[in-house]
Amino acid sequence: MSTTDTPPPFDNSPNALLVSASYDLSIRLWQLASGKCIGTIPHNEGQVNALSLTSTGRDLAVGAWQRVRIYDVSSGKDPKATIELPRNVTVVGFEAAGRWMYTGGEDGVCRIWEMRNNQLVANRLLSFSGNGVTSIVPNTNQTDLFISTNSGHVWIWDVVNHMFMRLPMPDDLRMQEYVHRLAVHPSGKKLSGVTNQGRLLCWDLMTRQVEAHSFDMFKSPIVPIEQDTGTYGCLRDEDRQHRMQTGHGISCRYSPDGKWIVASGSEKDVYVYNSETMDQVATLPTGCGWNWDAIFSSEGRYIFTGGDDNQVKIWDVINSKKVAQWDGHGKPITAMCMNGPTP
Repeated sequence: MSTTDTPPPFDNSPNALLVSASYDLSIRLWQLASGKCIGTIPHNEGQVNALSLTSTGRDLAVGAWQRVRIYDVSSGKDPKATIELPRNVTVVGFEAAGRWMYTGGEDGVCRIWEMRNNQLVANRLLSFSGNGVTSIVPNTNQTDLFISTNSGHVWIWDVVNHMFMRLPMPDDLRMQEYVHRLAVHPSGKKLSGVTNQGRLLCWDLMTRQVEAHSFDMFKSPIVPIEQDTGTYGCLRDEDRQHRMQTGHGISCRYSPDGKWIVASGSEKDVYVYNSETMDQVATLPTGCGWNWDAIFSSEGRYIFTGGDDNQVKIWDVINSKKVAQWDGHGKPITAMCMNGPTP
């Protein structure tokens, strides 16, 4: 590790972790309290597309080609569970309390998994007719999932009442433009997304009373019905376009207090926006061509970025200066995650 201005800790919790995966076929575990790499997990099956930690940092889900592997972070290298899927896995994540997990991929299916008799079972699924799933994020109520696909649509899935509906999209989306990453505001009142062509979208989220239709509760897995859901969204700023400077959008995330959005993609710069006005307020000059992710620390003081120069960089949100970088990967970073309030 090398530092410039500010030494660790980057999080005061001793259990706070950041995990990074790389083309070098390794996954590295970084302790935020010490700023040190405390372990590596080999992953010899090719590129890691998605990572997710439980809030406690105990379990790590790794999504890659046709497989999701679950690791016990503290115990070693062998996975405690493996899920076989038809195609590339692009999204993995855990419900806030770790009671269930979700996956999505190029087969166009979003699945919810629960542990039964020491086996992960997909007890609910939603299929999008072969349109690849690009992002899944739970609402703060943990009963709605927001899902984007490469068809250009974004959906709400009420996983308790087993129904789903489509969110409104701009009329002026470009050809083959779709949302690559979604993020939910900590209040649960806003949803944002960044498209593969660098456009930032935002929906105001509201709730209403709806009547749930009957479904076949004995069918396994349960397949939801398309109808109006209790949560719905209204597209903001339909007459305006908020964009990154150039290139493709890959990631967007809210700060823990919800004031800021950080967005990254196929540019040397990572951008910070005011989440209410969507005005750009800061630029982080990472110097690498692709930044695959950018994550706020749990207290919102720092932003962690990872890209094609093999390094995890840490930025001070107040002055937009790099305060540290973590070396260790031998090839570009492809995925990152952190436990805590930032999914």
